[in-house]
Amino acid sequence: MIRITTFTDPMMGLSWEYEPTFRKLETHFQIEFRYIMSVLVPDVYRLVNPEDLKIGEEFALKRYNEHLAKIYESEEAISGMPINMAGFHLFSPEHTSSRPLNLAYKAAQLTDKSKAALFLYNLRYATVVECRQTTKRDEILDVVRKSKIDTEKFLEHYNDGSAENALNHDLILTKELGIYTLPAYLVQCDDKNALIRILIGYEDFVSIIQEMSNGQILPQPPKFCAEVFMEFLDKHPLISLLELQEAFDFENVDAVRNFINTLPKGCCTLKNDFVFQK
Repeated sequence: MIRITTFTDPMMGLSWEYEPTFRKLETHFQIEFRYIMSVLVPDVYRLVNPEDLKIGEEFALKRYNEHLAKIYESEEAISGMPINMAGFHLFSPEHTSSRPLNLAYKAAQLTDKSKAALFLYNLRYATVVECRQTTKRDEILDVVRKSKIDTEKFLEHYNDGSAENALNHDLILTKELGIYTLPAYLVQCDDKNALIRILIGYEDFVSIIQEMSNGQILPQPPKFCAEVFMEFLDKHPLISLLELQEAFDFENVDAVRNFINTLPKGCCTLKNDFVFQK
């Protein structure tokens, strides 16, 4: 078993753009994916233009949100995962950190570990595709409900200090490993570790895994049929056509669409290049 630990933040467009790579790794290897929350923006006022701040907080944050939106839009070219920045306003005078998103992931993980990865995906989708202000608790709770996580138990962990304690453990690990830029990746195989601090592609991960396993672990094309496809959708009830293309080696996204059209009606819906399982 290979483990890939990603040091990230739910607001990261770079991690969002990596989803197709991870889906291909998931279907071509036996891999455990793990996520460590590292809080990309502890305090947005450290990042705004000081000259803008002299004019006022709202003005400075408006300008920073516009700047951040352009960064997100440029990141879409990395893999093609859709990013929508219409009206982007993640930060405001009342919401000045990405810490609530990180805390939310830890609360989801403590509430239902089996749904934590789904919650993280849904939170990213809400942030960079639906362009919702997910620094707000109401928006986070909407994602909790959509992920079918017990809201009451989630709020207990979110508010009673247990999620805060878990997040602090993640931050300590991030610091201990000397990770200062996100995302970063820790690849583990048996007793071997490789810490990757730069963006790499699928073939790079394959090379690292082969080297760590002395050539014993190689990618295996997944078995494919309608049943396997539907089982994959059970695990990923919201997923892009691009991810499915990479996961099952389709020639292109049109081939994915054509295959979906052969499935029984009502099992899933297709909207804006995303598949929603019903």
